[in-house]
Amino acid sequence: MLSELKFVQGAVAKKDLLPALTHFVIEDGTVRGFNGMLALCSPIPFDIKCKPKAEPLVKAIANCTDTVTLSLTAAGRLAIKSGKFKAFVDCHPDEATPHAMPEGDTVAIDGAALLQAFKTLYPFIGDDASRPWSNGVLLLGQSAFATNNITLVEYWTGINVPEPINIPRAAIKEMIRIDEPFESAQLAKNSITFHYKGGRWIRTQLFETKWPDLTKVLNRDCKPAPMDDRLFEGLKVLKPFADKMGRVLFKGGRIGTHDDDTEGAAYDIEGFDHTGVYQIEMLSLLQGAAKTIDWSAYPSPCLFFGDRIRGAIVGMKQ
Repeated sequence: MLSELKFVQGAVAKKDLLPALTHFVIEDGTVRGFNGMLALCSPIPFDIKCKPKAEPLVKAIANCTDTVTLSLTAAGRLAIKSGKFKAFVDCHPDEATPHAMPEGDTVAIDGAALLQAFKTLYPFIGDDASRPWSNGVLLLGQSAFATNNITLVEYWTGINVPEPINIPRAAIKEMIRIDEPFESAQLAKNSITFHYKGGRWIRTQLFETKWPDLTKVLNRDCKPAPMDDRLFEGLKVLKPFADKMGRVLFKGGRIGTHDDDTEGAAYDIEGFDHTGVYQIEMLSLLQGAAKTIDWSAYPSPCLFFGDRIRGAIVGMKQ
């Protein structure tokens, strides 16, 4: 039972702004979680209809080492018994608990291919409340896109989607946590549902698909050269010495945290004769993703390329 509860736990609200959303809904042999945007569901070997508080129920089941018995008390609490262990979990009494169910038409999407795309793009997804469209992965044509306003990455999926789909970061995080290819998908006007084996599913609302014209950044002439992995060794040791903006400066075979060589820290990279200023955290995202890059484009966005991806990183002002 613990695995079923953990499957849906990611869709339970963290705060009690709407108490019902912090509870599981158990009915008809399934357990559901819904936080207002994301819903997950799994079959469960339990046939009592109730809405237990999610967090304490997961903790209680995790402490069960023997056969688990569940029942409702006269006070409406869910009683969990296992050997010498016993716990009681409060249940929500409101019958009108918000929920979301799968809807829409079935669409042909390769679950394994999309999961790999999500794993590659997740570090590049934005988290900017003023740019909600950037807080997801955009499926467009045969590509998937992610941007945090400093880096932009396109991943070639080879999947033809019927229309643009912008899947929120939270849903992608859960799909990576589940780490299984889904078997089918349903697409509606404002939501998409991914179905997994065993009757499990994850449904999410969708974000706005009106992104800026990405081709203006990505379709430019460039002269990429192999990525020098010594750069990432340097970024790792320089990070603790960076200023509040997290800057790293390229100059004359050296990368450093400050203009003045007597301040902060520097790291020598013989033959790394590039110029530019970048944000360390953003630059570090390229490790393992970028195989080649055109540093010469600075201060314009520098294009980079990797396995099934191309992207751009924007530098900082000198």
